[in-house]
Amino acid sequence: MSRVLWFFLGAGVSTWWLSKKNLNVNVDCQYQRRLGPAPSQAQPQMMNSSEQMPANYQPYQRDWEHERARVRQFSREAGDTFAELSEATLNTILQATEALKVKIAEQRALREEERRMEEERRRTPPRYV
Repeated sequence: MSRVLWFFLGAGVSTWWLSKKNLNVNVDCQYQRRLGPAPSQAQPQMMNSSEQMPANYQPYQRDWEHERARVRQFSREAGDTFAELSEATLNTILQATEALKVKIAEQRALREEERRMEEERRRTPPRYV
C-alpha cells in the first residue's frame, strides 16, 4: 500500500514540477517576444581558430587503452558485487523459506495431536459415577 502511495506522490510532484517548468518557459518566451532577442543572441561573435587557442596549444591525448582497462575492471568489480548481493539475497530467501517450512510442520504436528486427542475423548466419554 505504501508503494502505491509513494508512486502517486511522486507522480503528483513530477507533474507539478513539469507544469511549473513549462509555465516559466512560456513566461520567458512571452517576455522575449515583447522585448526582442537578448543582446547576446542578437549578434553572435565569431572568433578565428587562432584567436581561440594559444600558439603552444597541444590537444589532450588520453590513453584509451588505460581507460578501457579501468572500465573493464570497474565492470568486473560491479559484476562481482552484484553476484555477491544476489547470492546473499537468495541465501536469505532460502533461510526464510526453510524457517517457514519448519513452522508449518510444527503447526501441522500440533493440529494432528489435537485431532488425535479429540478423537480419544469422543471414544471414551468421561464417567461421572
